[in-house]
Amino acid sequence: MAEEGFPVRRIAGILDASESGYYAWRERTPSARALRHAWLTRIILDIYRSSGSTFGYRRVRHELGRRYGINVSHGTVEHLMGQAGIHGRSGRLLGHAQPAIARVPGRRWVIDVFTYRTLNDKVCAAIVLDTTSRHLASWSTGPRPSALLIDHALDKAITQETTPEPVPGTTKGNLAGCTFTERAHALRDAPVSGTIGDWYDHTVAEAFRENVRRALADRNDGKDPKRLEEKLLEIFERFTHQK
Repeated sequence: MAEEGFPVRRIAGILDASESGYYAWRERTPSARALRHAWLTRIILDIYRSSGSTFGYRRVRHELGRRYGINVSHGTVEHLMGQAGIHGRSGRLLGHAQPAIARVPGRRWVIDVFTYRTLNDKVCAAIVLDTTSRHLASWSTGPRPSALLIDHALDKAITQETTPEPVPGTTKGNLAGCTFTERAHALRDAPVSGTIGDWYDHTVAEAFRENVRRALADRNDGKDPKRLEEKLLEIFERFTHQK
């Protein structure tokens, strides 16, 4: 409700909640368990929707292992599906509806743009996070946020794919399975095959930003934007090889 512009103090009063508690919760970095459950929920929703909203938790668990190599218990899948408000359709299934947009197997990208400041200047970075494999897929840096910065990061990510599939509106590949945070969408409209991110996508992006901020704080980058950019590139390079 606060994100829609309603006054926080009034909402807190109506809900008999603490205003300071709300701000503390908003600034808190999500736990590793919460992030993993959010990540699993997104993949479960993809599997569920691609089945025409028919798969139950047993079949979803099977597809998690078959498609993504993810091994979790039936109970975990059932719990996450219940929290997401989805359930399987009873009875023998003779066929499954196909999703409206074809997905690139294994891809779930989140595109975001960050600004990192020194005392004298700033450095901007567009990043592409692969939330399926949980690593940084690509990035691009520059002096100001722009659509071109995002396109450079996307081109790099698409070029690195093993089986790019050219489609209209992109230079090297298919953007199906991509989501843009509000910051990125404000600079570059999400293409037809992409979407604007939801709470999960923004949570993943903010967690990544917090990790970068901590890494930069440990390195004491000072006032020099060129030095800051060099440090960012070092951190991004390390994150591309880390899950």
